[in-house]
Amino acid sequence: MNCNIVRDLIPLYIDDCCSEESRAEVERHIDNCAECRKVFASMTATVTKEEANYEIKKCTRINDWKASSLQSVLFLLSFLLITAGVFFEAGTDHIDLRNGLFAFNIVVPATGFMLSLANWYFIRLYQSRKLFSWCSCALTLFVTLGAFVWSLLHYEMNPFDLTDGTFVDFFEGILFSFGIGFFLTALFAVLSKVLSAFYAKMLGKE
Repeated sequence: MNCNIVRDLIPLYIDDCCSEESRAEVERHIDNCAECRKVFASMTATVTKEEANYEIKKCTRINDWKASSLQSVLFLLSFLLITAGVFFEAGTDHIDLRNGLFAFNIVVPATGFMLSLANWYFIRLYQSRKLFSWCSCALTLFVTLGAFVWSLLHYEMNPFDLTDGTFVDFFEGILFSFGIGFFLTALFAVLSKVLSAFYAKMLGKE
């Protein structure tokens, strides 16, 4: 079998689409022909590279989908928590000290976390995964703090109304009234750092 015929058969040989007789002839010829052996090696390397690139692209698409799903789930959970907080807040008597407590303890922390998720769309602007995760954490705290200040002004709430004037009573009143909000804020800040790092890893951020 001459070289031209063998070289026409090599792609079929690599794809395992030729007969056993043809495979045997190709192998026999490659063993004895240095030029055809080089052609065979070159074609095999090209196919292997294409398969590797396909696997990388396939893995990247899967990771992109997982990252997008994680962000969507977190948005949904945050929204549901905000909705629950608004529902309970609407059911309170707005003439006593409970006015705004559900907003402080549920709506504000959940809103801060949800708004910080928008930062995830700009992940490619960050130089590293570590920087992205720390900025996500800081942004969660910053947005939540701003929401706390706005809520104080909106509900015209004076924390000193929760106490009879002593420092201990003031501290206990703040902790009792806003403790859940402070806890959720800290929890969401930690979750923001951990989950954003996981999100960045799925997208291949170093």
